[in-house]
Amino acid sequence: MDWIKFCFLSLFLLCQKTVLAQEYAESYPEECHGTLAFWTSHKTEFEEAAARAGVSPRFMFAIVAPEISQFASLVDKAQTYALKVLYVQQGKAYANFSIGLFQMKPSFVEQLEAYVRADKELAGEYPDVLLPADSKEVRIKRVERLETQDWQMAYLMLFCRVISLRFGDVSFATEEEKLRFYANAYNRGFLLDEKQLRQAGGAYFPFFAIRKFRYADVALWFYRHAL
Repeated sequence: MDWIKFCFLSLFLLCQKTVLAQEYAESYPEECHGTLAFWTSHKTEFEEAAARAGVSPRFMFAIVAPEISQFASLVDKAQTYALKVLYVQQGKAYANFSIGLFQMKPSFVEQLEAYVRADKELAGEYPDVLLPADSKEVRIKRVERLETQDWQMAYLMLFCRVISLRFGDVSFATEEEKLRFYANAYNRGFLLDEKQLRQAGGAYFPFFAIRKFRYADVALWFYRHAL
């Protein structure tokens, strides 16, 4: 009986997540349509990066698709300018805004760099990712990289590699369960432990919206709808 209850509960939660994700698509129809169009026009780039990351192109796209759907050019320009003024001068303690289509923060890149530097395999494979010790010039370089789509794709690929290495012994029942795990890591921080990343977490996305959703739910919607 307990097993039956568990199955019904799991099915209920799955249906609830599907409904909520559909409500996101209904709330942002143009944004979702534009994001799926971005996937179609940039599928080759995702295929090339995914081949190095060890995941499928659609999987990789879905991780960042929610961010793409909420990208606003004017806001991005303002936050990029703030990074050039505040982050470059004083570091992430003074400014740590998300920029670019994939909405990456300088602190996210710094964490990736630190992980690569500490891993001999990754350090040998991706020496170009590593920057010298922290300085104004290094922070300028990091922001310049974040302004380019090529480097954001490279960081996304590296993020997937890091997650696969950190949690290589973790098993997932389905590809969708794995995607939720990776999406949580991207949205909430890839240095969290397995238990924290398996938890659904709160509904905080989009940050400035009145109606909010779980990031992983939205990522899963794009995964299911990317052709």
